[in-house]
Amino acid sequence: MDWFYGDAGKQIGPIDDASLEGLATAGIIRDETLVWRAGMANWQPYVTVRPVKRPTSAEGIAGDTRFCSECGRPYPPEEMVTFGSSLVCAACKPVFAQKLREGIRPAGAIRYGGFWVRYLAVLVDSLIFCVLIVIVFAIGLLLFPVDWANVGRSQPDLMRLVALEGVVWLCALLFAAVYETLMIGRYAATLGKMACGLRVVTSEGGKVSYGRSLGRHFAKHLSSFIIGIGYIMAGFDDEKRALHDRICDTRVIRK
Repeated sequence: MDWFYGDAGKQIGPIDDASLEGLATAGIIRDETLVWRAGMANWQPYVTVRPVKRPTSAEGIAGDTRFCSECGRPYPPEEMVTFGSSLVCAACKPVFAQKLREGIRPAGAIRYGGFWVRYLAVLVDSLIFCVLIVIVFAIGLLLFPVDWANVGRSQPDLMRLVALEGVVWLCALLFAAVYETLMIGRYAATLGKMACGLRVVTSEGGKVSYGRSLGRHFAKHLSSFIIGIGYIMAGFDDEKRALHDRICDTRVIRK
């Protein structure tokens, strides 16, 4: 039976059951993606009509298998053709190429998050960190009161203030590492990226592991060096990769 699904406000289809499952396995159709077929009264989230089947280790797909961006079926990499960031099987190649010639964005084409939308996501996350710092600092002042009038003249008060600032920044650094590692490892996005409709994935479009997410967080410190040139790289890269994306082989894409 033919299915239709929504992507960026557009109706795409019809596709058969196998193609639908292939697109879901590839992550192009997610649990919340709206789908419809003949006989259904309304469009419904994919998870309510055909829950995503997560392959077990025994029946999982081989690590070098890729999914066609057009039909969603799995193929070995050597049997597929590369069109920019998309991989297409031989059967879908003519249709895919025709869509490109006509300026139509193919169903499975990846849309990378640009520099400015990523910058906005960072600002949102920064606001969260600012709130955290204020809360921790306020709690610290309650536990270790400082006589502000005598800070410049009292050595103990000055040392308490320095120690308090050190604890606050240490908490902020630990929170940033844990927050980004867990959020990207679990949800593929921080709150800032969620608000801007962005996700962090591997170069193959798969889920980022917790280990790679942690490594990506620390690699972002390298991107901050030399007036943030590592971040600026995203504005000139074809796949919008910042330095930390290149180091960890990740991509930031639009949902």
